[in-house]
Amino acid sequence: MKTKHALALLIVVASVLAARADETEVLFDGSGIDGWDTARDQQRLEREFAVSELTVVPAPPALAWRFVSKGVSFNDLFLKKPVERPFRQVRVLIRNTGEAVEFGAKVLDANGAEWTAPAVPLPPSGDWRWVGFPRDAWRVASWSQDADGKLDFPLASFTIIAFGVKPGREYQLQVQRIEILRPDPPMATVHAIEVPERWVAGQTIQATIAFSLDKPCTEDDARLILRSGRETLADCPLPLPAPLSKLAAGQRVDLDRIALCVPEYTWGGKATIELKLGEARVQFEPPQPEVTVEQRRAGRTVAEIKRHGGVPTLLINGQPHSGMAWATYSPSVEVFSDFTRAGVGLFTFSGTPTEAGYGLSKTVWVGPGEFDYSEFDRRVQMLLEANPRAYFFPRLYLHAPAWWSAQHPDDIVWLDPGDGHPVPLVHAGGKPAPSWASEAWRRDTVEGLRRLFEHVAAAPYADRVIGYHLASGTTEEWMMWGGNENQWVDYSPANLSGFRRWLQAQYGTDQKLQAAWSDPSVTLATAAIPTKAQRQATHLGSLRDPAREQSVIDFYRYNSDLVADTIGFFAKAVKDLTQREKIVGVFYGYVLQLCGEQRQQNAGHLGLAQVLDSPDVDFLTSPTSYAFRQLGGEGTSHFMSLLGSVHLHGKLWFDENDIRTSLSGGKVGEWGRPADVAGDCLQQDKELANCLVHGAAQWWFDVGGNRYNDPVLMKRIGGLAAKANAVLSRDRSPVDEIAFVVDERSLCFQRVGDPLGNWLLLGQLPALHRIGAPVGHYLASDLAQIGQRKLYFFPTSFAPTAEDRRAVEALKRDGHVLVFLGAPGLYRDGRLDEQGMFDLTGIQLKLSREPAPLRVVLRPDALSRVAAGEAGSATPTYGHDHRTSPIVYADDPKATVLGTLADGRPGLVMREHGTWTAVYSSAPLLPASLLRRLAQRAGVHCYVDTEDVVWASRDLLAVNVHQPGPRTIRLPRTADVSDLYDGSVIASGVDSFQADFPDRGTRVFLLQR
Repeated sequence: MKTKHALALLIVVASVLAARADETEVLFDGSGIDGWDTARDQQRLEREFAVSELTVVPAPPALAWRFVSKGVSFNDLFLKKPVERPFRQVRVLIRNTGEAVEFGAKVLDANGAEWTAPAVPLPPSGDWRWVGFPRDAWRVASWSQDADGKLDFPLASFTIIAFGVKPGREYQLQVQRIEILRPDPPMATVHAIEVPERWVAGQTIQATIAFSLDKPCTEDDARLILRSGRETLADCPLPLPAPLSKLAAGQRVDLDRIALCVPEYTWGGKATIELKLGEARVQFEPPQPEVTVEQRRAGRTVAEIKRHGGVPTLLINGQPHSGMAWATYSPSVEVFSDFTRAGVGLFTFSGTPTEAGYGLSKTVWVGPGEFDYSEFDRRVQMLLEANPRAYFFPRLYLHAPAWWSAQHPDDIVWLDPGDGHPVPLVHAGGKPAPSWASEAWRRDTVEGLRRLFEHVAAAPYADRVIGYHLASGTTEEWMMWGGNENQWVDYSPANLSGFRRWLQAQYGTDQKLQAAWSDPSVTLATAAIPTKAQRQATHLGSLRDPAREQSVIDFYRYNSDLVADTIGFFAKAVKDLTQREKIVGVFYGYVLQLCGEQRQQNAGHLGLAQVLDSPDVDFLTSPTSYAFRQLGGEGTSHFMSLLGSVHLHGKLWFDENDIRTSLSGGKVGEWGRPADVAGDCLQQDKELANCLVHGAAQWWFDVGGNRYNDPVLMKRIGGLAAKANAVLSRDRSPVDEIAFVVDERSLCFQRVGDPLGNWLLLGQLPALHRIGAPVGHYLASDLAQIGQRKLYFFPTSFAPTAEDRRAVEALKRDGHVLVFLGAPGLYRDGRLDEQGMFDLTGIQLKLSREPAPLRVVLRPDALSRVAAGEAGSATPTYGHDHRTSPIVYADDPKATVLGTLADGRPGLVMREHGTWTAVYSSAPLLPASLLRRLAQRAGVHCYVDTEDVVWASRDLLAVNVHQPGPRTIRLPRTADVSDLYDGSVIASGVDSFQADFPDRGTRVFLLQR
C-alpha cells in the first residue's frame, strides 16, 4: 500500500507541476459522498442493479463506486456541484479495481442541455491515473438538444459514466479528485475609478473607469459589483468599446462618465466597489471606492385565496390573479425573461430556511446561529432583473443539516430493512432525514423560517413575495422519507413516542387498546410500531382483519395523521410569522396517483381531510397525473388529488404542468413527451383546458431538463396565459352531476401495494372521464356538501364511519343512483360485519375468502336493463383476471343481475328502491359504455354521445377527443357559444351545436347566458 500511495503522490505532484500555468478549482477532493447521487430511486436501482454501493475509502480519501448490473449497459453517478465558469479541461483522478469499462462524463448546462465528452478505456489497474476531458471535446449529448449550440454556464452538475457494462460482473471505481483547469487568468489593472459616494436603488449614477489587461481574456463579461462582506448587493454591466477578448495586451480602456443603472432591488448599506473583467484577476492602483446605497422602500403586499367566479382564486392586493406561473430548478435571467415576454408574471424557485434536498439549493443553516441567504437573494435578483414587477412564492424545502442530525440521533428517521432491526435512513445526498414527529426539529425549523422571513421582510423585494410553498420528504412532496425508494419508516424514538401519543388520544386506557389489538400484554407505554414484515402481511387477502391486524391499521392511520399534522404545524407557523398576509401551500393528497403500490399506504397521503380542514393551508398542488399523458385526447388529464373537495374547502389548486416537451431529452411518450412542437401544443391545449374550466392555477416547470425554448411553443404558452386572464371574469362554479367519492381512510384497511388499490381508483378514471359528462372527485367526509349530484360512485368505502353511513343514507332519494365497488361497508365499529354491507348499499352481499378473478361477464341485455337506449357496442366483460380474495358478490333475490363472475355468482347487480337505485360491482374497471347508461338512468346531462373527455363549469366547456371529426354538443341551457382558444363565434341562443375537432385535439367553449 505504501508504494501505491507514493506513486499516487508522484502522479499528483507531476500533474501540478505540468499544469502550474493553470488555475485549478477542486470540484471533489475525495472526502465524503455528500453531493453524489445515483439519480435513481430505490425501485429503479433494484430493477437495474444487483449491487449498487457508494462508500468512502480512507487512504487516500476517495469515493468508492461498486455495482453489478442486471442488464443495463451503463451506469452514471452525479456530482451535484456547480461549475460556474468556462474551463480548459475537467480531469478525474481515478483507479479501476474491478472489470474494465469505458469511462466518460457529462454535464448539465444552464439551459438544461446535457453535454458529453468521449469516453476513454479504463482497464483494471491498482494505479491511480488522471483522465482528462478537454473543453473542445465536449458535444451536445445524442439524447439531448441545445438550441444555441453553446455550453452555457453555470453548469448544474458533473456526472461520471461507466459504459460497456456487462450483466453479472462486478465494477469497482474509486475517484480521489476532480479538478477544473482553466488557463492562468489575465491580470487587470484599474488605473482610475470615480463614482459617487451615495447611490440610490433604481436610479442612475455616472462612473469613470480606466483599466488595462496584460493579455486578452477568453470571457467577455464585464461588470461593476457592489460587495458588502461576502454578499453581492448588485452588479451593473459595463459598456465596453470592445470585447475583453479583443483587447491587446496593455491596451488602456477609458470609460468616461458612463451611465450605470443601480438595480431597483439593490440592498442598502455600505458597499465596496469591485470590478469583474472576464476571468481576469483585478488589482486597483487607486483605493477601492466605498459607497453607501439607499435601499428601495418596499410596500405592503397581501395575498389571499377567496372565491371569485365560483372558485377559490388567488388575490394579490385584492385583485384576482390567474395563477399562471413559471417554476424552475435552474433559475436563469434568460428563461425568466422568456416567460415574462409570454405574459407570465408569477414565479417560484427552490430555497430552504435550513437545509435543502436533492441538491436544489445550498444549505442555509450552515452552523448553530449562522444562516446564509446569498443564493436565495441571487435567485431573487435574477428574477427581478428579468421582470421587475414579478411576484414570486419560493418553494422552501424543510430538512435538517447533517450537523444538526448528528446532534439529535433520536430525532432522525430509521427504517426497517426487513429483519425487524431498524437502521438510520440515508436520504439523498448521503444525509440522514429528520423525523416529522421530532419536536426538536419542528422547533428549530420554525426558528429557521422566522429568520428567513425576517431577512425577506428587510429586503428591497419584500413586496414581491406573495407566499411560500412548503416542501419536505420524498421528492419534496410530503411523501414519507424513503417513499420512492421502498424504504419502510419511521422507527425512530421520536416517531415511536409520537405513535404512542396518538394511541393515547385514540384509546385513552390500556384496557381499550388491549381489546382493540386483541393483545392483553400491550400497553400505551409499550406499544410498538409494527415491523415491515407485519405491515406487509395480511390475514384477509387484499384486506386486513382487525381482530389480528388492528395495530397495523392504527399505524397507517397515524402515519397519514402525522404527515397532515406536520403540514398544518408549519403552515400555521408561516401564517403567524407573516401576519397572515402570505399564502401557504403544499404538495399533498395524492389519492388518485399513489395507487396499487406501497406508497398508497406508506407515503402518508391519506390525511387529505385533515389538511383541507386547516385554516392555514391556502393551496394544494401536485404534478398533473403521470398516468394518462398520451398525446392529446388519446390520453386525458387529471390532478392527483380530489379537486372537488379541495374547492369545497376554499383551497386553490395549483397544477404542476411538467409534461415534457419535444425540446427536452428522453423518448417520445416518456412523461408525456410528444415528437414535435405541434404535439407540444396539443398537450398544452389539453392541460390548460382542464385548468381553465375548473379554475385551477398552474405552473410550467423545467424539472428533468424540461425546456420550452421554441418560438411557436412560447407563443402558444403566451396565448394560453392570456386566456387564463380572460376567463377570470367568468363563472366557473362546478356543474358536475356525477361524484366519484373516495374514502381515504378505508385504504388503511387494504394490503399495502395491492393492485386493487389501482383498479378501483386510478385505473377507473379513463372510462369515468369518457362518460360524456363532467365528474367531480370528492372525499367521503364531504358527502353532506354534495347531496345534489345525481350519480355517485363509491370505490373504496370499506370502512365508513358512522357519520359517513348517515351521509350515504341521506343520498337515498330523488332518483339518485349509488354505485358501490369492492367491499363496501364491510367494517363497522372496528370489526368485520357483513350485515354492514347491506346497511350501506341496500343490496344483500356476501363475502367469500376463496380467491377468484375480478372479472364480470355482462349479460347481453345489461345496458338496456340499466337504461333504455340503443344497444350500442358494450364491452362484454370488464375487470381484471388477477385472482384475489376476499371476493364480495351479490346474493339478493330482489336485485337484477346484470353480470356474473366466472363461476356464475352475481358480480354486477342493480336493485331499485323506489326513490333511488343501488348498483354493486364485484369487479373494478367499469367500461365507459356501462357508466354512460348509469348516468342516463340517474338523469345526468351528457354533453356528447361519444366517448370523449368532457370538462365543464357554469360558463366554460371543454371537449378533448381521440378521433378527429364533427361532434354534436348538447348544453344544459341555451347559451351564446364562442371558442375560447381561437375567438370564433359558433352560435347564439342554442342548446346544441356542431363542432369539428382535429385529431386528438381540444376545444374550449365559452357559454354566455
